[in-house]
Amino acid sequence: MPFETIQRQSAPEMAIQQILEQIHNGELAPGCRLPAQRALARRLGVGRSSLREAINALVVMGYLRAVQGSGTFVRKNLPQPSPGGKGLARALEAGSIFDLMEARELLECRSAALAAERAEPPQIEELQRIIRRLASLPPVPYEDFLSADFAFHLCVARATGNEVICEMTRLVLERAAEHHARLRTERLSETYRSASLRTAEGVVSAVAAGDAAGAARRMHQHLHLIRDELREVVR
Repeated sequence: MPFETIQRQSAPEMAIQQILEQIHNGELAPGCRLPAQRALARRLGVGRSSLREAINALVVMGYLRAVQGSGTFVRKNLPQPSPGGKGLARALEAGSIFDLMEARELLECRSAALAAERAEPPQIEELQRIIRRLASLPPVPYEDFLSADFAFHLCVARATGNEVICEMTRLVLERAAEHHARLRTERLSETYRSASLRTAEGVVSAVAAGDAAGAARRMHQHLHLIRDELREVVR
């Protein structure tokens, strides 16, 4: 009888397993709010960074729902069955993009607001041209859509007139491109692409109108779309 290799679980994987056990045995009921991360990390015996990875992965897998300013909740409609092996590894990989998206929201929502205050007519026209290009692109190859979307984000950054913001945006977009390559985001749905285009159009309209608060709000919506869509990518 051949021996099987013993797989050693990482701290995030162990945290995922414990949280899933509590969900399945009813200790964490649907709609229940998870304890604060500091307290939960102590109870699970893992570091906060490991717990954060675990929670991000469980959000991607559809077990948890993160509500900004309110906490993390068990979803009312839970997926079945529990993922294992490759599915779990892909969820952890997808979950790692959440930290990047958090940084992008901090940077790019403020960029959109500044662009609304500072953009010159040629920059607004360039943003509108990019939006028209996004709208005209066919579903495949997805790389063309992604390239145009990145051009949109860089154009918003340039409209701030701040070179440091431009450089920081380039860096986070390079990181985003790495995630897209690893996660096979060519599988993102047409529904996602339509919503992405619609929210990008909203950003440009707000920038053109000089509406800083509206531009920031629309950019937040635009960036937030990827969170729910990631669950489809890791299936």
